[in-house]
Amino acid sequence: MPVKKRQKERFPGEWKRDFKSHTICSHQPEDIVVEGFGDYLKRRALKEKSEDNTRVVPFVSSMMDGIDIRETLRNWKEGTVYVRENIPFKGKVGSVVIVFDPDLPDAAGKESFPWRVTWLGEHNQESDMAFYSTPAGEEVVGPGISRCQYGGFMLTFPPLRVYDIWKDPFFDIARNKSERLLLAALDYSLERHVAYVASIPPSSLCRSFASRMRKKIIYLPIGIFSPITLRKIRQFHVLDGHPVRRYAARYI
Repeated sequence: MPVKKRQKERFPGEWKRDFKSHTICSHQPEDIVVEGFGDYLKRRALKEKSEDNTRVVPFVSSMMDGIDIRETLRNWKEGTVYVRENIPFKGKVGSVVIVFDPDLPDAAGKESFPWRVTWLGEHNQESDMAFYSTPAGEEVVGPGISRCQYGGFMLTFPPLRVYDIWKDPFFDIARNKSERLLLAALDYSLERHVAYVASIPPSSLCRSFASRMRKKIIYLPIGIFSPITLRKIRQFHVLDGHPVRRYAARYI
């Protein structure tokens, strides 16, 4: 079957003019990529937390989980061998937040990522999502296809539970968009732990909120992740209605 050719605009700005954004939806291949990255962050967060649960003690009668070379060399003059005990870590990660840019308003109140959206998962294998980004309809790359960029997003599983976090007064204590994402992630997480990826650690407000809810934030510096992967995750497309999904791949 021959591949259909990409259409061209009849005049500059035609696609942008026709982008109505009344019944927007996501591009499903990108949904799969984001869900996969979210699952990876959950595993990475648990791994980091497990490594923090390691205790180093002098060797007495058991090798436990092996010799700790660093501590043994540091205390070489003592003639003592140190061993490592990995304390089992309990719990799972229920929500994930990644902040690419905190996007604090400038002196004039202008933001680079002003569009705020909450999307519910379309099936039982897809998380609910809230994000802030560049506006849909600003950069249109095909008929009914807008390219956007995340400033930050939150994923929480299972789906079909999240009320619009940008309108929910429960999160009005947040001082900025990244705090609001993290507060929502903590509130909606069915597990004790929430993974938080950003350039700076969570604020004292968020840590206090987590403590009151008896939950824990696992902070992962964004610098430990590949810039190539982050760029791939950060860019996404918004479609002007479900029918656009039939041909969107030709333009993306």
